[in-house]
Amino acid sequence: MGRTTFASIAALFSLVNAVPGLIAPTAVASLYGVTLDSQTVLVAQLLAASYIGYAVINWTTRACTDPAMRRDIDAGNLIAWAASAAIWIYAASTGMTNAMGWVGAAFTLLFSLGWAYFVFADRAIASRVVTATRRA
Repeated sequence: MGRTTFASIAALFSLVNAVPGLIAPTAVASLYGVTLDSQTVLVAQLLAASYIGYAVINWTTRACTDPAMRRDIDAGNLIAWAASAAIWIYAASTGMTNAMGWVGAAFTLLFSLGWAYFVFADRAIASRVVTATRRA
């Protein structure tokens, strides 16, 4: 799978998960066995809003060809997804969520690994590619 396809999938996944969290955070949290008070509803909506922003960034830059910009976008995604994975794994393993918490952990770990590939492996492959210059 190429970076363009992966970034598109990440954008759609973020959007599909963020919109319900923005509109009905209490209902979404209840799916994970979590109850929210008024302050955590606000925090959940702020988190959902940021995921909508990530979705827009990934969607609009999915076909970016500038290597430096791609590397920066990929690294930012890796950090965000890896931090989310660590939080999901902690929450699921300590019983802060029901079994659905492991679904969140699995998806964030999967996206972390994908972004890690594009940060490290894809860059190593690109650095070995030799482009021919056109003679006049």
